[in-house]
Amino acid sequence: MTTPDTPFDPEEVRQQLAVGMLDMAGILIPIYDAADGMRRELESRGWSPTMAEQAAGVWLCGTLGAIAGGGRG
Repeated sequence: MTTPDTPFDPEEVRQQLAVGMLDMAGILIPIYDAADGMRRELESRGWSPTMAEQAAGVWLCGTLGAIAGGGRG
């Protein structure tokens, strides 16, 4: 970890960023699964595939935005 007393190591920062991105991808799997399930559920209730996809997409974007904003929103 870089502190004010240690030199900046770009390779270490790249590694930390990569690990963080992989962690986030794994954390988001249940949210993507929920959006897929929502789309399937809406289609099973007679919604058109286009409308179900749009509704699930709006929900997913809102949820990801809330997560990115720390739940404020």
